[in-house]
Amino acid sequence: MEDIDILKRKSSSPHEPEPSRKRLSVYFFMALARITRKTGQYSPHLFKGDDLAKVEWEYKAGFEDLFNRVKDYISTDILNGKDVLDAGCGWGGKTIYYAEHTSLKTISGFDLPGVYKPEISYKFASSKGVRNCSFIVSYAENMPYSDNSFDVVILDDVMEHVRDPEKVMKEILRVLRKKGIAIVKFPSFKMILAHHLDRAIRLPALHYILSMKTWASGLNYALLHSKDELNYEPFDKVVATKYCKAITENLNGLDFLSFSKIVQNSNFRVIYLKLLSFVSSSRKKNLKFTRLVYKILYTFKPLREFLSSTMLFVGEKH
Repeated sequence: MEDIDILKRKSSSPHEPEPSRKRLSVYFFMALARITRKTGQYSPHLFKGDDLAKVEWEYKAGFEDLFNRVKDYISTDILNGKDVLDAGCGWGGKTIYYAEHTSLKTISGFDLPGVYKPEISYKFASSKGVRNCSFIVSYAENMPYSDNSFDVVILDDVMEHVRDPEKVMKEILRVLRKKGIAIVKFPSFKMILAHHLDRAIRLPALHYILSMKTWASGLNYALLHSKDELNYEPFDKVVATKYCKAITENLNGLDFLSFSKIVQNSNFRVIYLKLLSFVSSSRKKNLKFTRLVYKILYTFKPLREFLSSTMLFVGEKH
């Protein structure tokens, strides 16, 4: 119980942490990660950065996480003159960036109660002179907005975290106006880098090598007992969901097939529903062979979801 109490104090998650347990297999892969320089990915969200640093980090990402990744299918012009909802806005940094760098009319954002602090987003927006943003706390399954309130609803790397994806899709449809557009981007749990363990270890396909329970318990044990100074957020308790038998509670385990069925059962007109490959603009010679091998493997349909970086849904309300 003492370990659990320490993990709770270290965590900003609304969920219980997975009980720690020494796992030699996890220690092996952590050592491998150090050798290959694939240890935890920096983010103030996951390494005890202060609240303002979280907003700034998202703001600096700008269009990179969403619009630059889907530029072949949709552009920022779709926001111009529109009332926009950024559902699951994180700490509002990208929300503020969209308001400042497009001609949108208004933008609203929300994220989880008990985790998100809207006053920090307002403070940062004010420092940038951005006035057409609003922020609240809420859940995506129960959006606190009237019917037909928005022209565009964005969920950027959010759908893999919600408890009830079907209800979230209904809520998106409800708050959209007629001809309104939903933009949903998130990774399938079957993808090579979708294990969400990267705050501690960034090697690929880890969720295919060991169970999520092994990873969560082992990484929580290492956080508490490792001789190295580790400072990542603890991992949530592993649970079963409708889409996955064992996954940390902050995830639901959606894959492309299960999400496609949800889309098919919705009342959206589908504009795009696609797997997106990893895209690199690098021209370094030592990467040409790697890119070529990747492109060849990506042509094999059974490998396509595994080798994809994310999936994109763009739909219109009839």
